[in-house]
Amino acid sequence: MSSLLAKIQVHAGREREFEDVMAYMYRQTHGTETGVLRYEYWRGRDPGCYYCLLSFEDNLAFWRHQASDHHESQMEKFQACIAALDLEVIDPVQGACELPATHEQSVSDTEPGAVREQAMQFPINPAHWWLALRNGTASGRN
Repeated sequence: MSSLLAKIQVHAGREREFEDVMAYMYRQTHGTETGVLRYEYWRGRDPGCYYCLLSFEDNLAFWRHQASDHHESQMEKFQACIAALDLEVIDPVQGACELPATHEQSVSDTEPGAVREQAMQFPINPAHWWLALRNGTASGRN
């Protein structure tokens, strides 16, 4: 599985446009894609600050999402709204979240070029400290 958290800062005055694009993306993602566990947008505390929580059954489903026609068709509008974007790979705390752990996965050479490009642009690499906690070999203080 792969989970990501995006912190998005939208240019002042472009919030409505951003929300319209994201509502379209939400409908298309949930209506046409497989492997989507979570794909949702949230407004943050500060003006123009948004969050997106994305969880997919595996990394391939995420990369296919990124390469999808509906995602690509909105990229120009999306980029025009965005002042800053921080996409962070995250890991659910087992026993405190129903989602499975985030794992590394490679992409096959048989996948379309657009999917392979997304895999190179957005690698899913679990942090080493997560792995130690999962295995019970770390106190979590590292």
